[in-house]
Amino acid sequence: MKLSNPLRNYLTPSEQRILLFFAGLIILGCWLDISGWAPLQAKKTDLDSLKQVVEVDAPLNLDIRTAGLEELMTLSGIGEKRAKDIIAYREKKPFTSVNQLLQIKGIGAKTYANILPDLLVFGDSTNVETIAKTAPKTKSKAGSTTNTPKSELNNIVNLNTASVQELCTLVGIGEVKAKAIIAWRQENGSFNSIEDFTCVKGIGEKTLEKNRHRLCVGK
Repeated sequence: MKLSNPLRNYLTPSEQRILLFFAGLIILGCWLDISGWAPLQAKKTDLDSLKQVVEVDAPLNLDIRTAGLEELMTLSGIGEKRAKDIIAYREKKPFTSVNQLLQIKGIGAKTYANILPDLLVFGDSTNVETIAKTAPKTKSKAGSTTNTPKSELNNIVNLNTASVQELCTLVGIGEVKAKAIIAWRQENGSFNSIEDFTCVKGIGEKTLEKNRHRLCVGK
């Protein structure tokens, strides 16, 4: 027995096909919604939002368990010698607490308090807050206290007149290199240009570029 098509009396064959097409789309849409499928554009929006969160420029604290020589030298009061001492210490005895920095010769409570805000705190560091609060802060020439990392300082340093203390405020420059800078200018008269900074043994282009905006050679 052949079934009759009730739509035949109301719609043309072409209109019936269009109706079936849209009905199929509706059924497909319902199935996709039930199965948890999300539109590609929605997924792209979620990915873009995640990317924006990841790309937010957030400050990263230094992990003394893995930081390299140059990274350690960006800490306030930590020059090349102290940075090498930190690395030597952890090679013999891996750090289990950030407080162990106080066991390294030359790093006292004052220096520790100054660099603590830039460090990743880990392990048994229950006395960190106490040390930070009780330790005296480093004073600038104006007499004010400061915990500013070297990379954030903007005072101008004259290579021809700066003292060891002033030179040590430069990124990557500790007491040893500061004395080498002074020795170079005593032997060679003076720095004629900022580029002469790399003539000092141990100072390369990277160190120059990190400090270029703060250097001058006025006499």
